[in-house]
Amino acid sequence: MDERYPVEVLRGVPGSMLLLSASSNWKLCCSSSFSSESFEEISPESLWEDLKPTISYLSCKELELVNKALNSLLQLAFEAHDGQKRRSGEPFIIHPIAVAQILGQLELDWESVAAGLLHDTVEDTDVVTFERIEKEFGATVRRIVEGETKVSKLGKIKCKDESHVQDVKADDLRQMFLSMTEEVRVIIVKLADRLHNMRTLSHMPPHKQSGIATETLQVFAPLAKLLGIYQIKSELENLAFMYTNAQDYARVQRRIAELHKEHEKELKEAKRILMKKIEEDQFLELVTVMTEIQSICKEPYSIYKAVLKSKSSIKEVNQIAQLRIIIKPKPCVGVRPLCSAQQICYHLLGLVHGIWTPIPRAMKDYIATPKPNGYQSLHTTVIPFLYESMFRLEVQIRTEEMDLIAERGIAAHYSGKGFVNGLVGHVITNDKNSGGKIVCLNNANIALRIGWLNAIREWQEEFVGNMSSQA
Repeated sequence: MDERYPVEVLRGVPGSMLLLSASSNWKLCCSSSFSSESFEEISPESLWEDLKPTISYLSCKELELVNKALNSLLQLAFEAHDGQKRRSGEPFIIHPIAVAQILGQLELDWESVAAGLLHDTVEDTDVVTFERIEKEFGATVRRIVEGETKVSKLGKIKCKDESHVQDVKADDLRQMFLSMTEEVRVIIVKLADRLHNMRTLSHMPPHKQSGIATETLQVFAPLAKLLGIYQIKSELENLAFMYTNAQDYARVQRRIAELHKEHEKELKEAKRILMKKIEEDQFLELVTVMTEIQSICKEPYSIYKAVLKSKSSIKEVNQIAQLRIIIKPKPCVGVRPLCSAQQICYHLLGLVHGIWTPIPRAMKDYIATPKPNGYQSLHTTVIPFLYESMFRLEVQIRTEEMDLIAERGIAAHYSGKGFVNGLVGHVITNDKNSGGKIVCLNNANIALRIGWLNAIREWQEEFVGNMSSQA
């Protein structure tokens, strides 16, 4: 799946702010909401008020537990980190708060959010122990923090600058993958930790920027993709792209801006035509509650990879625009539905092809054949306007549930509502940013989770083997 950024917010310089598509409630800011001028005014109340909106989907009891973790973190910051700041100039406390916010934006359970707050406490000081974390917050929070701490100590990927070579150790990688299969939330917290570090990478020395960005592209972005967490995967890739190849990143950004300016009117007109056709369709009116169309753009790194694969130049890129159709089928209570959600998606596909000419062999059916990480969607590329022969439009079709899985991957199974323990099916509701979406872990979803774990093990063998051979 190609994840997208709206073209109007992309900028071509490292350290810039990136936002995901308006379809997602995932707002990505490169630093915390505290300005440098307000550092001296940070208080427990202000930190909690900053964190609380992103985790308001949790129950009152769960919010109390997260608040308790925050207070423990503040006590630690006072006892062991008084006056310490990160390279960015931010106080020590800002990083764990930012990690917890990222986990909150994924709507993860309270244990994950608490672990995000506490993930550096044992590694950075002797004041807090794993035993103390387990006593105060339970075995699950301890397991996540302990696993994340072990992963953080692993060897680094070899970077291009030979004067700063650090070899990755196969045994370290095996330990990381073992942590993943035993407790996936260990890696989700680690991905959130890496994401915030990447957002503040501009404050690191250049040689460290290169090494960290390379490691991010080689290990952490693929892990996010493997787990289907495209929200994190996309930003990690694009931030790393800025530091590993700033010139090509800037070229891609310029080409995106050119194409957006060139085809903006056509995209708006295509969206208008498609929406009108959907609103006039009596079958869709009968079987759906809502049909939403989002205008999105391919992300810079995916464009760059496509250029390398085709051995073409960035100037030859001419297709960046997509329309994503998301449907919400009507619920069926006590009666058999007129058709399945998948059938509605295929009906929409026929509707699109009835309006515009599809490009042969450009159709991809990830509903009948989902990706290993659970991604499901229909993709087709069409020619909306024959008079504009260079304008190609990709249309994606999916349900709300498919969209949730596409954005959050396995993290959707660790929601703050209805945590899934083992392989037992539960209902997961995301009632803050998701508008009351419900994901039922039926047999297909359980098989999907098993598939994720199998994919992790397979990737472990391949990745460890490749890295060992390079040593």
